[in-house]
Amino acid sequence: MAEIEKGERIELIPVRAIKPSPFQLTTIDPEVERMLLEDMRKGVESVDPIRVRPLSAEEIEECKGKYPHALYEVIDGHKRLRNAELLHWEKVRAYVMNVSRDEALAIAYRKNKERGTVDPMLEALYFKHLYVEKKLPAYKIAEMFSLSESYVRLALSRVKIDTEAVRKIVRQTAIGKPLKGKHLDAIALAPPEKQPALVEKIVEEKLSAKEAKIVAEALAKKPEAEKLLELPKPKLVEEAKKLTAPLPPPPPSPEEVAEKAVKEFKPYYPMTMIASVYKRYKGINLRDVLKATVWLLWSKLPEDEKDKIISEAIKLGEKGFEEPIVG
Repeated sequence: MAEIEKGERIELIPVRAIKPSPFQLTTIDPEVERMLLEDMRKGVESVDPIRVRPLSAEEIEECKGKYPHALYEVIDGHKRLRNAELLHWEKVRAYVMNVSRDEALAIAYRKNKERGTVDPMLEALYFKHLYVEKKLPAYKIAEMFSLSESYVRLALSRVKIDTEAVRKIVRQTAIGKPLKGKHLDAIALAPPEKQPALVEKIVEEKLSAKEAKIVAEALAKKPEAEKLLELPKPKLVEEAKKLTAPLPPPPPSPEEVAEKAVKEFKPYYPMTMIASVYKRYKGINLRDVLKATVWLLWSKLPEDEKDKIISEAIKLGEKGFEEPIVG
């Protein structure tokens, strides 16, 4: 059963005396909603009470046109109230809390955050309300709900999405098929005028957040990428990857190849020889030029000198030596 909090009292309230909140934050899986409805068929005692707040005289007057019998407004439990209406319940159990609408919204956010049912787009709009209308800085919003400031700022960045795109996103929430937060972050990367079409494509083709990000980046980087949205999913993502793939690095110049070769040949040739050859030749065939140099020197030695040179080389090689680059 739900935990009773300070300031709450449980009552049996006529269903028609309760109106929904104008600002709802929750999303619920259609299957979970169906199971909730089945549970509620067992009777009023089958589910936890909803939470409501009494309406002020001014609020009662304001909503008379649409909700002529309303005396309370839902804080938490919109789906349970809707199911109660579908089941033609006359009354529903409710915790009554004497709080303002702003306090009610904060309570609703906390409750749904605990359940993991807060819709990311509706969360962003709520944070915008606190940030713009209530003048709360991001760090204050974070403190209110024990969140990190970076989390709040990321959520606020989502309200920069084009208004028409937001409408399409919220519609998905209303039908129980909400987009994920990472989908929204991807949509925000696209140019505003292309965001509504991107939302439609995400829904139609069931794009993952990663795929949506690839497409959004393509739309942002390449004007011609708008035609991507006419393609079906496999081709769409494939072509978007091509447009966003980094250009291959230019091939190294002969000088860069030679400089790299100088470092590679240092263990095998005296540096004085490498420096002398490199001073005159900086082409890509430096290795072969060095080999040819050694061969030419060796080929000019008389046979009796070759044995002598090898003997001296063995002595030097066993001791080990390094020569500085010269020339």
